[in-house]
Amino acid sequence: MKPIFKILFIILFILSLTTTIYAQTDNGWTIMYYGAGSNSSELDIFNDINGMIKGKQSTGYEVITLIDRIEGFSNDSKTLGENFTDTKLYKFDAGSYQELSGKEILPEFKKETSYEANMGDANLLKRFIKYCKTYYPAKHYMLIIRSHGDGWSMCPDNEAKNEDFLYSTELSDVLSVDESVDILGLDVCLMAGLENFYEWRPNETSFSTDYVLASAPVSQSWDYKNIFNRLSVATKNSSGKQKNYFEEGKEKILNPFNMTPDQFSKLLIEEIYDSQQWSSWGLFDNSKITDVKLKIDELAKLLSTEKNTIMYSIIEQVSGYYHEKGIEKVEQEIVFPYIDAYDFAQQISNHQELNQKTKAKAKEVCESIDQLVIHSYYGGKGPLPKKDNFNEGKNGVYIITPLGNKTDSLIKGTFWKYVKAWYGPDDKRHNKAHGLYDWCSDGMKPENEKIDNFYEYLDFLFTK
Repeated sequence: MKPIFKILFIILFILSLTTTIYAQTDNGWTIMYYGAGSNSSELDIFNDINGMIKGKQSTGYEVITLIDRIEGFSNDSKTLGENFTDTKLYKFDAGSYQELSGKEILPEFKKETSYEANMGDANLLKRFIKYCKTYYPAKHYMLIIRSHGDGWSMCPDNEAKNEDFLYSTELSDVLSVDESVDILGLDVCLMAGLENFYEWRPNETSFSTDYVLASAPVSQSWDYKNIFNRLSVATKNSSGKQKNYFEEGKEKILNPFNMTPDQFSKLLIEEIYDSQQWSSWGLFDNSKITDVKLKIDELAKLLSTEKNTIMYSIIEQVSGYYHEKGIEKVEQEIVFPYIDAYDFAQQISNHQELNQKTKAKAKEVCESIDQLVIHSYYGGKGPLPKKDNFNEGKNGVYIITPLGNKTDSLIKGTFWKYVKAWYGPDDKRHNKAHGLYDWCSDGMKPENEKIDNFYEYLDFLFTK
């Protein structure tokens, strides 16, 4: 080999080594945990933290947490070194934790001072994500929101003035495309709704996510210890001991440096199933939600020509996500107007008295929902009623559809009027809600006085 070629070979070899070293020191993931524990969820949050600290043994990913506490629940002073009741910022590593300073992005968080944050403030969530992406950059990002949820709001902050909430539609209004994530993990109850997913659909102007993990009914917190135990650069023996419930073979150990959002999200739903088989969870491909919306709006136009009495009957028969024991069913129907989207479309497609075009379009809706739902399951134990018609990988996501023409002494007016106090295309902030649902406004053409989307159809159905 000629001397000049030897020199070139040595230079290329050194460059390849440098590239390899850089790739191994560039984290694959940053996991952002927004722990809104200024309510009774504080007890579960400390189980989460213990699990994270014990489970994280590998490099390749960072775990950054913003944790809020409140008096009256947990008195834990060991897990994080003190029994604080304010809000703190932490980084978790293998068997250890480090309190962080918020620097210029979150200047209120200083290790030497106390600060009580409002976790119901979407601007705080926005800055938390910005902080994590700035100081802990990675190839991929996952945001976990951990607290209570009711379907249209999350993270009740009982210490905030007038009690604040983080509304699902508020995320798309306040957060920008810069805060978008690969995976959104909603470790709260009742958030697996089409309307929510559509707010966070992949787009170029506001917050979005490619994958969502969410539960339609009540649920409990994830098993973070086992989740983190399955993230390791040492993947020589890449198969775990447990059988994968959703796919063939054993559960896999993933290298966080190179695992994809698809792989990681599937690991998460596997571990969620392993730890809470009694509940119901789903993994959703949010790139499909826009097609679901279009198909349902097309179905709405056809439904407007059908008999209202038939649709009342179908809505009454569709499987709902009621769950609270000790609460009258009528109260649950008012507060939780969530019916299974796939079951709804399937019952329409099979109804003998409906037009063939309507039934054919309903089948298309079923197919589009099937594409949205990657994996789902329903345990039907504990507080959840049994369901005999739950199809895994199809059911598990709801659509807001109340028994709208029904009335009860618990409320003034119809169920539909009650739901419209927080749900719809218009601003609801005067009602201590948020409103402004893109699901309700997109496709609407008020000037033509016709049914153009599903929200308009519901309004037509229940106010005619």
